[in-house]
Amino acid sequence: MIALLDPQKMLEAAAEEVRTAVTSARSAQIDWARQSTRARAKLIGTLRPLLAEQATSMARITAALRDRPVAEKMTSEILPLLAAIRFLHTNAPRLLRTKRHARRGRPLWLGGHSFTVERKPFGVVLIVAPANYPLFLPAVQMLHALVAGNAVLIKPAESASPPIEHFVRQIIARSRIPSQLVQILPETPEAARQAVRYGIDKAIFTGSSENGRDFLAELAKQNTPSVMELSGADAVFVRADADVELASKAIAFGLRLNAGDTCMAPASVIVHEAVAAELSNRLEALGLATEGLFIVRDDAQALEVAALDDYGLGASIFSRDEAAAQSFARRLNTGFVTINDIIVPTADPRFPFGGTRGSGFGTTRGAEGLLEMTYPQAVATRRGRFLPHLNPAKAGDEDLFGAFVAAAHGRGLGARFRALRSLIRLSRNRGARS
Repeated sequence: MIALLDPQKMLEAAAEEVRTAVTSARSAQIDWARQSTRARAKLIGTLRPLLAEQATSMARITAALRDRPVAEKMTSEILPLLAAIRFLHTNAPRLLRTKRHARRGRPLWLGGHSFTVERKPFGVVLIVAPANYPLFLPAVQMLHALVAGNAVLIKPAESASPPIEHFVRQIIARSRIPSQLVQILPETPEAARQAVRYGIDKAIFTGSSENGRDFLAELAKQNTPSVMELSGADAVFVRADADVELASKAIAFGLRLNAGDTCMAPASVIVHEAVAAELSNRLEALGLATEGLFIVRDDAQALEVAALDDYGLGASIFSRDEAAAQSFARRLNTGFVTINDIIVPTADPRFPFGGTRGSGFGTTRGAEGLLEMTYPQAVATRRGRFLPHLNPAKAGDEDLFGAFVAAAHGRGLGARFRALRSLIRLSRNRGARS
C-alpha cells in the first residue's frame, strides 16, 4: 500500500524546521556578535579565494536555473559578489567603528559629558530572496548582515535555492564562519511568515511591490523593521545631445540581460524629439519594438512623463553634456541614476542601492547598506558633580533660562552681549538666594 502523507503533519514539520532554524541562528549569533568587527571582516575576506576556486561551477549552477549563458552569470552575479566580499573585508571595520565625541560641537549646557555611538547588530536577519538573481542578491545581503554581527535566515525564491544553498554549504562551510549562523529555510512563502512569527529582528525583502506589501503586513504585527527592495519600472532618458548609437545599444543590453528579468531593465524610453526618429530606427535595426517611446520637447516635459510612474528604483540618462545630465539626474526621484550606461554600475559594491515610492525603502549594499544591518547605541558619560538640572527649579529660573537662550542663540553680537550680562546677573542673584 502507498502511505498517504498527512497534510497537517507536513505543515507542522515545516513549521518545526523554521522554528529550529530561528533558534539555532539566535544561539550562534550571541558569540558571533562578541567578536570584533575586524575579526568578522577577516573571516568574510577568506570567502573570496574560496569562491574564486568555484567561480565557474557556481556560475553554471546559477545559469542552469533559467537556461542563461554561463558567461552572463559570471559577470552579473559572481564578479559583483567577489567585489562585495573585498569591499566588506577592507572597509567594514572602519565603517562600523565606535565613534567618540567629546567637547567639539557639544552644547554648553552639557558640559562635562562625553558620548560614544556604537553600531550594534540587530540579531537575526531574515532575507527573502528573489528568483531573478538567486545568488548575488541574497549572498551580498547575507555578508553585510554577518560582518555587522548578525545571524541570517535565507528564504530562497521557489525553485531557486540551489545557488545560495551551494554557496552556504560548499563555500561558507569551508571557512571558519560558524555554520549555524546561516540557516536556509524552505522555499515556501509560509516559511518566511513563520520566521517572522517565531521572532526575527530585521527583514530584507526583494520582490514585487504587491508581495512586498503583503509581507509588510506580517512584519507590522511584530513591529519588525525591514528593508524593502521592490519592483522597478525604470526609464531611459535620451536627451537631444545624446550619442544615439550608444543609447540604443544600452537599451538593447538592458532588455536582453537575464532575459529581461532585471528590476532595473528599461520599462520606458523618454526621448527628445530631435533624436526620436534616429533612435527609433536604431532600435528597430536591433530587433526591438518602438511603440513604447515617449517623445518630448524638452527636459521639463520629460520629467512630467517620468512623474506619471509610481516607481523609483533607477533611471538612465544619455547625454554628451555631463553637467546637464547630472543636473537632470538630481531632479529625478529615484534611488540610482546612471549616465551614459545602464544597470551595470549599480553592482559597484561601494554604493548604496534602494528605491523610493512604489519601489520600496531602505538600502542594501555600500556603506549605507552595511549600516542598515545595525542600529546606533549612544552612551553618554558624565564626569564631575555639577548637575544643576537635578535640583528643583526655583522662582525666576525661567528668566535665567531665557537670558541663556538669548546669549547663546540671539541675533546680533550686541543683543547677545547684553543677554550675557543679564545671565551673569541673574546667576549671581540665584546663587545668593540658595
